[in-house]
Amino acid sequence: MNPEFTFESIAANGRAIVEAHKKKKGFEEGIRRLLSELYPDNAHFIYELLQNAEDAKATIVEFELDGSCLEVRHDGSRAFSLKDIDSITNIGDSTKKDDPTQIGKFGVGFKAVYSYTSRPEIRSGTYSFAIEDLFVNERITGEALAGWTSFRFPFNRPEKPAGVAVAEVARGLAELDEKTLLFLSHIRTVTYALPDGTVGIIERQELDDDVIKIQKSEGQDFVESHWLRLVGPTNVEHNSYAPLSVAAAFRLELGEPGKLKRGKQKDGEPSKSARPWSIVPLDHGDVSIYFPAVKETSGLRFHIHAPFASTVARDSVRDDPDNVRLVEDIGALIVGALPRLCSQGLINDAFLESLPNHDDPVGRPYNLIRDAIIDAFNELEITPARLSGYAPARSLVASPSEFRNGLAEDDLPFLCWMADIKTEKTPRWIRDRDGRAGKFLGGLDSIEFSWPQLGAVLREAREPFDHDDSEWLEWLAVKSDDAITGLYQLLGRAPFFQQLSWSLESIPLIRTARRGRSEHVKGPDTYLPSDRNDKVLNRVRAELAYFDDDEGPRAADLKAFYKAAGVRRWDESARIEARLDPYKVPGRPVPDGDMTKHVSDVRAFVRYALAHPEAARRLFRNVSFLLSLRPDGSEALISPGESYLDLPYRATGFSSLYPWVHLYQPTGQPVHYRQPYPVAGYYLDINGFEDFLKLAGSIVSIEITHGDVLRNPLLRQEWWVKNRHSAYTEKVDWEIKDLDKIIRSGDHDLMHTLWRTVVQAPAEKAGALYRANNSSHRYTFASQLAQELTAEAWVLDRNGDLRLPREVTADDLPDDWERPNAGSLVHKLEFGADAAQRRQKADGVSDFLRDEGLEDDGIDVLREAKDAGLTTSELRTLIREHTTPRRFPESASADPKRRSALASQDAIVAPEYRTESRLRSVVDGQSQAVAESRGYLRGQYTADDGEMFCQACHKPLPFKVDGQWYFESVRFVDARKQMHTANAVALCPLCAALYKYTRETRNDAILETLANLEVAEGQGNVEIPLILNGNQVKVRFTGKHAIDLRSALVTAGEGRS
Repeated sequence: MNPEFTFESIAANGRAIVEAHKKKKGFEEGIRRLLSELYPDNAHFIYELLQNAEDAKATIVEFELDGSCLEVRHDGSRAFSLKDIDSITNIGDSTKKDDPTQIGKFGVGFKAVYSYTSRPEIRSGTYSFAIEDLFVNERITGEALAGWTSFRFPFNRPEKPAGVAVAEVARGLAELDEKTLLFLSHIRTVTYALPDGTVGIIERQELDDDVIKIQKSEGQDFVESHWLRLVGPTNVEHNSYAPLSVAAAFRLELGEPGKLKRGKQKDGEPSKSARPWSIVPLDHGDVSIYFPAVKETSGLRFHIHAPFASTVARDSVRDDPDNVRLVEDIGALIVGALPRLCSQGLINDAFLESLPNHDDPVGRPYNLIRDAIIDAFNELEITPARLSGYAPARSLVASPSEFRNGLAEDDLPFLCWMADIKTEKTPRWIRDRDGRAGKFLGGLDSIEFSWPQLGAVLREAREPFDHDDSEWLEWLAVKSDDAITGLYQLLGRAPFFQQLSWSLESIPLIRTARRGRSEHVKGPDTYLPSDRNDKVLNRVRAELAYFDDDEGPRAADLKAFYKAAGVRRWDESARIEARLDPYKVPGRPVPDGDMTKHVSDVRAFVRYALAHPEAARRLFRNVSFLLSLRPDGSEALISPGESYLDLPYRATGFSSLYPWVHLYQPTGQPVHYRQPYPVAGYYLDINGFEDFLKLAGSIVSIEITHGDVLRNPLLRQEWWVKNRHSAYTEKVDWEIKDLDKIIRSGDHDLMHTLWRTVVQAPAEKAGALYRANNSSHRYTFASQLAQELTAEAWVLDRNGDLRLPREVTADDLPDDWERPNAGSLVHKLEFGADAAQRRQKADGVSDFLRDEGLEDDGIDVLREAKDAGLTTSELRTLIREHTTPRRFPESASADPKRRSALASQDAIVAPEYRTESRLRSVVDGQSQAVAESRGYLRGQYTADDGEMFCQACHKPLPFKVDGQWYFESVRFVDARKQMHTANAVALCPLCAALYKYTRETRNDAILETLANLEVAEGQGNVEIPLILNGNQVKVRFTGKHAIDLRSALVTAGEGRS
C-alpha cells in the first residue's frame, strides 16, 4: 500500500471529486438517479449489506429498524481496511471487482443506501466514519463492539420521508425467506427487529453434507423447510482466487415417521444411508447469484446457483460464454450426485416430477442441465424399473399400459427377438407413471415396444421367413390360461387390424384342447363353444371364451379379438359353414358318390338362407355346390354366382340368352364353357329353391340398373360441357344389361321374363335427369331404357307376334301375361297409343278435343297446317319450342374474389341514410339511390330475348309501362345505415306486396345467410330462401348480384339506430 494512502488522503480525494463537479449542475442528483435505475427495488440495499457481511465471513447479521434509522451489525472476521474505505467512497474501484468469489463485485453496490440516507455511518475495527456527499469520509465518535461491524443509516433524504423509508425497509426485511440463506457459505443467522416490536429470525442448520434446514420465525409465525443442497466446484477460470462453486437445491419433505425409503440394494442388503426424505418439485425454480436473480427464469423445478456474470443489480444473467460453462457445471454436479441419491432411495416419483421434461419451458442455456440429466438416466443404472430395481433407460422397455396388463415382463425377451429389436441386457419394463414423472420417463431413450412392434411380431408369426413357427408355438405353450386370456384381451384392443393387409386369421394363436394337451391353431380352424357346457375338445375352452350374456371390458376385448382372428361361435351358422366346407375343396368328386347326402346338404343350405337372407350371398354365392348338366351329359359343380334359373324350374328363356359356348383350352386340359350355367333339375323337390337362388346371387330375373346418363343420346352437349361438376351434380339414368341381345333373341319365354320386369317397375324408370351443379338448370328427358323399349318390338300379342308397345293393348296380351297397374313403367312406353288414336276416330274428333279442353276448330287448325306444308315433325318442333320454359337470366363472375373486393370498397363509401325535416321527413339522396338500384336490377334480370324476370316468382314481368317492363325495386334488407345499390330486389307488383308486408324472415337471419354465402367462379344463379305469407319462397339472384349484395352488407351493413 502506498505509505501516503491514509484516511485523510482518501477524504481529500473525495473532496476533490465533489469540488470538481460542483460546477456541473445536477451532478449529485444524477448519481442518485443512476442508482435508482440500477437498483429499482426499493429495499435492494438490504441484500447489498448481506453481501458485505458474507464477504466479511460473518455468521450472524442483525437488522434493527426504528422510526428514524436502520442499524445493521454483523460479526464478520474481516474488519474494514483503508482499501475498503476507499472502495466504499468511490465508484467502479471496488476491492472485490477482480474477485469472482466476492458477492459485492461493483463499488457502486453500496451506493444503493443513498436512496434512504445522505450520511451513512460505519464502525468497523479501528475506523469509525461517516460518508458525506457520497465520496467524502469523515471521522465520527463511537466504536463497534469488538469483532463486529456496524452500519447506521439515518432516514434523512428530503425526497423520501422517514415514514416512507421505514415502511419500505420493514417490508423488505419481512420478505426475507429461506432463499436468503440457501446458497450462502458463512451467514447462518439473520435477525431483524421492526418498530412495532416484531422480531424475525432466519436460521440455517446443516443436518449433514447435503441436507440443510432453514427456519424463519416472525412473531407467532414459524416456517421450516428442508433442502437437499448439492455444492461442487466449477471449471471456470478465476485468476487464482478462492475456488468458485456452483450449487443446486431441491425441496425436501419428510416421509412417514419410522419408515425409510428403500434405495438401490446390493447383495440383498438395503442401503444403510437411506433417508426418510422425499424430494418434491417447486412451482418455480430460482436462478441465484447467491441471492435470487428476480428477473431470470430457468423453467426448472429446483433452485440453482452460480457466480454468474450479471447486470449491476444482479436481477438477471448476462449472455456470456462463462455463464454457459457454469450451467454445464451445475448439470455435471447434479449428474454426479444421481447414483448417490439412487442408493439413498431418493429417486422416486416425487424426484422424477422435480426433473425437467421436454414439455417444460426450459430455455437456453438451462436446457443443458436437462440434457445432462436425461443423458445420465439413459446411461446410468438409476432409471426405475417397473417392478423393482434400477437400470439404464436404454435397456428398459416403454409400452402402453395395456401391454403391461396383457403381457408379462418375462415375455419381453422373446417379443423383442421376434420384432428384431436388439438388446444388450435382458429387457425389463420402465416404471409406468402418469403426470410429470411419466413425462420425464417418456422423454428417455428407452426401447419402444408398442403396437407397431407388436404388429411386427404378429407378421413374423404369420410369415416366419428364417425359421419355422416352433418358437412361436413354444412361447404360447408355456403361458397359463390367464396369460393367454390377457394376450387375447390386449389384441382385442389393437388399433391396427383394419390397416393391415393381412389378419390374425392366418396366425396359429387360438388355444384348444386336443388329445389331453393344449394346441394353438388358426382362428378359422376352430370355434367358440356354443354355451358354457360345450366341452368339445377341438373348440375354444369355455374359460378362454366369452358369451353373449357377458358384460364388461373383458368380454368386449375378447369379442373383438376372436372376431379379428376369424373364430366364430359354434351355432347354426357355424354348422352350415362346416357342412359347406367340403365343397370348397378343389377337385372334389361330383357329387362325391352320394346324391342323397348332396341333396340333403343343399336342402339345409336353402333352409338356412331363407331364415337368414342377409347372410345368404356371403355364404353361398362363390361356393361350388350346385350341379349343372353339360351338353355332353356330364355333371359339373357350379356356384350360385355363376348360374341361372330356367327349365325345369321355370320358363325364363335365359338358356337362349346364355347358350353353351365352348372356350378354347390346350389339348389335354378340362373342357370349359362360358358362364353362366343352368342349374340341373335335381333340386325340384326342395321347397323355396328358386327363392334361395335369388338370395344366393343366381340370375333368376332381368334387373333394371343405373345407367350412365352421359351416354344418353338426348343429353345435349351444351348442357354439360361448360358447367362445372360438383358434389351437387345430379345424374340419373336407367338401363338393362344386354337388352339388345334379349330383344334380338326373339325367345317368347325371355320376352315374358322381360315383361315381368318392366310391368313391375315404377314409371320413374322412364325418365333421366341431369344437373351439372346446384346453380345450373335441371334437365329431364327419356331414359335410355325407355328409348330402347319404345323403339323395339318385344311385347308378345295373342297371335304370338312381337309388337311395339304402342301397338298393343292390355286386351292383346296373352292370358298369362301380367296386366300393368296405373303406376307401371309400361304406361310411359306409349303402351296402346295406336289403339287410343283409333278410339279417338271412332268416338269423334270433336268430342275428344272438347274433352281435352281444346277449341272445336282444333281439327281445322291441323288441316291448315297440313295445307301449309307443315309436317308432324315440324309441328312438334314448334310445340317444343313454345313449351320450352323461358330461362331466368344468369350472370356469373369469372373472378368472384376480385369482384367482392371491389364491391366492398364501394360499400364503404356508399351514402348514408339521412332524413331532412320538411313538411314530412324526406330521405336525402333517396331518389338517386333508387334510380341507381333500378338501373342495376334492370341490367341483371333482363334476359337475352328482352324479357325481365321477377326474382321471387321467377316468372317474366306481366306488363310494360312507357315501353319498359314494370317492376318494384324493394330493399332486400331494410333499416340499414347506408344505401347500397345492390341491396335491392326486382319484384313484380304481387311479390313486392308480399315481400314488404308478409315477410317473416328477420333481417339478422338474412344477414347470417349472406355471411355464409359462397359464390363459385362461373356460378350463374344463387337462391336464398325466405318465408313470405307462411310459405317458403326462394329469391333468385344472379351470381354477380349475389357477390355485390354479400360484400356490401357484410362490409358496411350496420343497421340504423
